[in-house]
Amino acid sequence: MKTSAKLLISGLILSSFFISCDKTKTDNDDISYRSINKEFVLIRDVDLLKNSHDPVSNHIDSILSGEINTNIISTGKKNFLLIGEGGLPPDIGFEIINLNDFNPEKVPSSFDSLAARVIPYKVEILDNSTYKYPDGLSINEEISEIGNWTTETAVLGTFMNAGNFQGYGEKYLAIRAQAENGYKYGWLKLYCSKHNDTLKIIDFAINNTINNKIKAGQIN
Repeated sequence: MKTSAKLLISGLILSSFFISCDKTKTDNDDISYRSINKEFVLIRDVDLLKNSHDPVSNHIDSILSGEINTNIISTGKKNFLLIGEGGLPPDIGFEIINLNDFNPEKVPSSFDSLAARVIPYKVEILDNSTYKYPDGLSINEEISEIGNWTTETAVLGTFMNAGNFQGYGEKYLAIRAQAENGYKYGWLKLYCSKHNDTLKIIDFAINNTINNKIKAGQIN
């Protein structure tokens, strides 16, 4: 009887162990990580711009010469498919714009009215400001359901030193994607220069486990 009781207890302990192991495994984070390393630059020097033949520079030069009738100078939208595969619509986009109306005589000699923007097409971004300036997170800050999530186009940095990314070095943009029964939370590491003429999209990670938190910079 004593031997049977010992075997029964041992069996219960082993069963509890395997159940707890399975539970731990189910709760583990499933994080996807990807390096992006894309840089977008809006040329600030007018002479350099006129001598450059890349599409963005040619477009801006056409605006300055009056060939194109518009007040907005832009790098154009640079779009990314972060979640999913194939030719699906992009999840998120970025651009640097110069609103020519802010410059004397509409000649952007100093490009002092640049703005770096993020366009969340299919994801939401974390914005706890009241001015559409999304949060610029530091490494290891927690990303979860807490906070104000939005799908509106927002400004990473602009004139008058506004925005939470410009001139602050590498910062993290919190994102979340809607999934069945909840959300997947993730981050994008960005660099926005002091004058908003350079924007780097560095890397990206997302927690595929529904409704699980992730820390800024976390890759496993």
